[in-house]
Amino acid sequence: MHLAVFGGTGHTGRQLVEQALQQGHTVTALARDPGRLAVHERLRGVAGDVRDTDVVKRVVAGSEAVLSALGQRRWGSTVCTDGMRSIVAAMEAHGVRRLVAVSGYGVADSRHRNLYVAIARVAIRSLMRDKEGMEELIRASDTAWTVVRPAILSGARHTGHHRTGTDLRLTVASKVSYADVADFMLAQLTDDTFLRRGVAITS
Repeated sequence: MHLAVFGGTGHTGRQLVEQALQQGHTVTALARDPGRLAVHERLRGVAGDVRDTDVVKRVVAGSEAVLSALGQRRWGSTVCTDGMRSIVAAMEAHGVRRLVAVSGYGVADSRHRNLYVAIARVAIRSLMRDKEGMEELIRASDTAWTVVRPAILSGARHTGHHRTGTDLRLTVASKVSYADVADFMLAQLTDDTFLRRGVAITS
């Protein structure tokens, strides 16, 4: 499958690209500095900003699905919201429907009244607001989307074992590795169980 990847130089994004290539996919990834991407015959890096719709359209062109691991690198940024606006427009322009995106637990219908969400809404409130805006755009789009809401992310090894669910309640002790999130996201490309739904994931 030909995949378009956004956020491919971040922790989860690097795992997405690496595992996608291991699985035999062809990947086109957007990066401010394509030199930070791995070198591989089935990986093409495109230089640019995810808020630039014309550049994003070049990345999406010819793809069969889009994977987004966008995240903030600067407090107060709206890169997830602005980037998704460009991604959705590019997908509509090229007729690409499948979208799998990383969001945050505590966003939208996962905003439960528990300690995990309370801490997240304070500790990373800028990111949570940005993910809220991103999810609003995704839900309003005509894409075949799945939103993935991970527990606290870690650099632990790839196990391939995790718990997921639309009603899964995370706690402050819940953790999951970047690698296992990427593994789950790639599995969604051939699984419609969570189509047009938000799903939490933890180890």
